[in-house]
Amino acid sequence: MNDLIAYPNGLRLVVNHVPTVRSVSMGIWVGAGSTKETTANNGISHFTEHVMFKGTDKYTAFDVANAFENLGAAINAFTGKEATCYYVKSIDEYAEKCFETLSHIFTRSSFDAAELDKERKVIIEEINMVEDSAEDICYDLLADTLYKGTALGHTILGPIDNVKRFTRYDVIAYMDELYNADNIVVSVSGNMDTRTADKLVRKYLLNEVRSNKTVKAGVDKLNVKGGYAEKIKDFEQSNIGISYPSVEFRNAEMPAQNVFNIAFGGCMGSRLFQRVREQMGLAYSVYSSPIAYLKNGNFNIMLNITAANTEKVLKATMAEIDAVIKSGITKEEFEKSKIQLKSALVFSEENIHNMMTSQGKLMLLTGELYSVDSRIEEIDNVTVSDINKFIKKTFETDKACAAYVGKEPRADIMKIING
Repeated sequence: MNDLIAYPNGLRLVVNHVPTVRSVSMGIWVGAGSTKETTANNGISHFTEHVMFKGTDKYTAFDVANAFENLGAAINAFTGKEATCYYVKSIDEYAEKCFETLSHIFTRSSFDAAELDKERKVIIEEINMVEDSAEDICYDLLADTLYKGTALGHTILGPIDNVKRFTRYDVIAYMDELYNADNIVVSVSGNMDTRTADKLVRKYLLNEVRSNKTVKAGVDKLNVKGGYAEKIKDFEQSNIGISYPSVEFRNAEMPAQNVFNIAFGGCMGSRLFQRVREQMGLAYSVYSSPIAYLKNGNFNIMLNITAANTEKVLKATMAEIDAVIKSGITKEEFEKSKIQLKSALVFSEENIHNMMTSQGKLMLLTGELYSVDSRIEEIDNVTVSDINKFIKKTFETDKACAAYVGKEPRADIMKIING
């Protein structure tokens, strides 16, 4: 059972106490990501996450790494479209010291100009690495096409030109806007009870964060229209992404979408995998993947193929979509997908880092307490009728978006998708 403490300044603490383990995962979540950025500062959320570890008034960048490694702890951070998380995982014996150091870094980073200049080179290398990944490029193109002209279309890393010019003052101004108590959640999972976690938050973090400031809103519900984008680059294989507008985070139809996804393209036994890879041998990687944001969502189909197979793969994929629109999923697919989803939830519950992530994100974005039992109940309540309604509503051809990354331009991709 998860516990929640809401402090007067707006900061929240959520705790999943697991006394049967000897470790603790602790994360500080901030409602800061690329959806809170403009074109001019796209990439600042990710940049801030990186430079947070480059030294404080007490530690050098080397000291930061050493402080955790000396305790056998794993420290890291990640940035998404709607949230940033700084986390540490340690054995329970050293959890307080690790949380003290993490809180110190989070509130006292100095953002020295020389350290920022070194780190921006690292971030540029990360951007270059993405440019060497056809699948990553395809995902970014797909998001930009689906959510064109909005912050949801921004890449998380941002453009190199932005990264080159971000300064200490840009970081401080951005943090002043978003790194405030009412936009922060501390998530703890593992062998630490709520009383202890509360004590640590009050001792090391609560009075160190900015309080009660208005936080900029994210992206509202969008009326998505169809579109197409391509990038021609000398990759050995081609990547194609097809995306349909779908349900947002915590929408009542999310469980039906998740069950359908497993049956359609979310596992080795799914329709897409069996048809395109196993029966036709036309792709190494083929899968479907729903992505949900606070007020928007999309259902993606991703294909990694040899260019010569493009037409065959797309026609086979669209035939599977047509078939599932016409006939729905079978009872066998329905039951199997439910079992797989419930198993994944139970397995996740046994991983304290996964629980820290799930409960932290949910609390930050919705204010809800995470419960595996509630998620299982939602899956149990899904009917075949729910899924078939979701299918017919989602696969509207005129709202389909597609992205292509490959050696040669293609003029036929949308023609095939649109029939």
